Amino acid sequence: MPSFSHGLVLVSLLLTTGCSLSDGRDEVATRLRVAAVAEQSGQGDVALSLYEAAAQQAPSRPEVQRRYAGALLEHGQPDQAIEVLQNALQRNAGDPGLLAEAGRAQLALGQAEAALVTYQALLRKAPQNVAALNGQGVALDLLGRHGEAQQSYGAAQAVSPGNVAAANNLALSTLLEGRAAAAAMLFSVLDRPGVPERVRQNHAVARAAAGEAVENPLAQTLGSALR
Repeated sequence: MPSFSHGLVLVSLLLTTGCSLSDGRDEVATRLRVAAVAEQSGQGDVALSLYEAAAQQAPSRPEVQRRYAGALLEHGQPDQAIEVLQNALQRNAGDPGLLAEAGRAQLALGQAEAALVTYQALLRKAPQNVAALNGQGVALDLLGRHGEAQQSYGAAQAVSPGNVAAANNLALSTLLEGRAAAAAMLFSVLDRPGVPERVRQNHAVARAAAGEAVENPLAQTLGSALR
């Protein structure tokens, strides 16, 4: 729960910035800044309201619409996010940020085929967009096209060799394909301090699926189910 002091800081920001606005564009920028502060202080509902207000005030600015859609996604509202993004894309057709967010929302809704079309449209404009290459790979994996997915993750790694998401997705795709030992080897590169905990858990699952003894009971259970 956010602290009382955080709430006071946010109210203070709203009051002080609200008094010094010179035009609508400044007001939108201020709302976005305060929304970011609200997110960082755990006030997600306040942040969402501010993003919504900014989006209503600047319907033609793709970045504002993208940030509002992203906030909706974070709050588990992918349907509303898609609606916002579709409206924004009508005004800003082909905008890379909007397309990337639309693909993410489509994946959240389980719309793998639609997400694949969206990411492919983005990659025609920006062939080296790492987020699009990763998203395309996820869509392909969901469609059971693991070999193509792995090529997409490999392309993402070629552009960004240190990209943990691409490496994690490649290993997971290998695991989904039924090559648990290979997946465990791929994950072993990532199993180091500083990587997200979910990556370390994925490594444990891959090792369990490959028949290795692991300490994580959840991984053992999942490994048994995968074999």
